[in-house]
Amino acid sequence: MRIVAEALARAGGQLALAHLADHKALEVEAKGPQDFVTVVDKAVETLIRGRLKEIFPDHAVLGEEFGLDRQGARIVWGLDPIDGTSNFLRDRPVWCVSIGATIDGKPALGVIYEPVRDELYSAAAGQGATRNGTPIAVNAKASPNSAIIGVGYSPGRKVEEHVAQVGHILTHGAEYRRLGSSAMSLAYVADGRFDGYAAAHTNAWDVMAGLVLVREAGGVTDDFIESGAQSGPVTAAAPGVADLARQLRALA
Repeated sequence: MRIVAEALARAGGQLALAHLADHKALEVEAKGPQDFVTVVDKAVETLIRGRLKEIFPDHAVLGEEFGLDRQGARIVWGLDPIDGTSNFLRDRPVWCVSIGATIDGKPALGVIYEPVRDELYSAAAGQGATRNGTPIAVNAKASPNSAIIGVGYSPGRKVEEHVAQVGHILTHGAEYRRLGSSAMSLAYVADGRFDGYAAAHTNAWDVMAGLVLVREAGGVTDDFIESGAQSGPVTAAAPGVADLARQLRALA
């Protein structure tokens, strides 16, 4: 499964990358405030979803653009064809293809491919996490007063929740960054580029892969996957800032 996910993430990423030069000419549909979808999002999901169903016909696929295709499957794939569509549309190099999977509701694997930098993050339960084949780990020296915490924001949530999380980060001596991609933010936590990540609201397809990466890189996450939630708050962190991450989740 991991090899298949890696190959499909690369294929989807290269398909999206081929359209990047024409990003200003793409037809854009607004699903909500600051929530966009393009024909490229749909094309990438169609490609990956189709190949997954050919290879694993008994598995279910949950994708951002086309939803869940079947109920009751033991293995469920979570797919975000372009996480960071707003960045993609503005030619900002922070977007990715995210493919995760659960088995009997438990996190099994996560693959995130960032085409612009050609970085492939990959992890499977009990097998560790890698970037382009090299093992990665969360920041072992992370502490609140030196931490950089990625934050997510959903226009569908109360602004006060986001402000409370950012304020809590700053009052504890940490700094915050917002990439505009939950999946990339979690990959950064796994790779030690961020020390934690918190979002008051996200969707399962955004984080299914990234949470596996963080865990396999030695980090701590909440139980978003095990809860079976389709959406809600999420946190992940290096052990040294795990308490801060839990506090941020309580503010969501």
